[in-house]
Amino acid sequence: MKGTTAVPRNLITPLGRTALLDLGAYWQLSKPRVTLLVWLSALAAMWLPGKPFSPAQFIWLAVGVWLVVASANGLNETIEWRYDARMKRTAGRPIPSGRLSVREAAVVSTLWGVAGVMVLWYLVNPLTSLLGAFALLTYALVYTPSKRLNAWCTVIGAVPGAMPPVMGWTAVTGHLSWEAVFLFAIQFLWQFPHFWAIAWKYGAEYRQAGFRMVPFDDASGVLVGRAMLAMSVLLVATSVVPAVVGWRSVLYAVGALLLGWWMVWTTKAFACQPSSKTSTRVILASLGYLPLWFILFILVR
Repeated sequence: MKGTTAVPRNLITPLGRTALLDLGAYWQLSKPRVTLLVWLSALAAMWLPGKPFSPAQFIWLAVGVWLVVASANGLNETIEWRYDARMKRTAGRPIPSGRLSVREAAVVSTLWGVAGVMVLWYLVNPLTSLLGAFALLTYALVYTPSKRLNAWCTVIGAVPGAMPPVMGWTAVTGHLSWEAVFLFAIQFLWQFPHFWAIAWKYGAEYRQAGFRMVPFDDASGVLVGRAMLAMSVLLVATSVVPAVVGWRSVLYAVGALLLGWWMVWTTKAFACQPSSKTSTRVILASLGYLPLWFILFILVR
């Protein structure tokens, strides 16, 4: 019936499923496209302290961070499956589509999280493990329910979202420092134009599902566009700090400003003319900005 929430078939029976289908459903439960970018930011950050690390450290950090992020995403889907079922862009996820039961998704996601935290604790270092546990719990238990309560929930979600590069730093150094705070700030600020563009583009679906994702309740996009532009400018200003303090060269600053101009240009275009087309440009530019910035930061000293 129209307006009802679909009930996953596997809440009733697991018959007719295959191991291959299970693996595909588990993979999708982890939100691999979302997981990949933050996962790569953790691995890229390992090169930034300028200290040697072993292949084993790299591998175990990669495994631990992937499991922790996958767990956070899986628990998010487990908690929100009824709301996901109401949105066209999320109705095909494993739980609302009936490929996984709520119980199975919850168990698998929890096991991922426990395994990830344990891998990081015993095979990387305790500090990195604690940061991962904090990010996981904050994302699943604080950010996820806040999406239905406050349109500024992105501020909460940006905290765990900015943890992976800090974890990459602590995996090598074993301690926090102002450089780790800088990496946190870059990824924290980057998330606002990226996720606000997504939230505005799919605003009608989010509202129908009961999510409050767009600040200012701004259906026109003008105010949120200005906020996106302000965050992009702040991101660019933050990105040149390493050159100012002598951690990176003037050449790096030039590259950072050029990348930043790309972000500012796309967010300004949206702020001037909010539309599905300009919001998509912001999403694509932000997806390109973060990996390119890490490459620049690693290669240009």
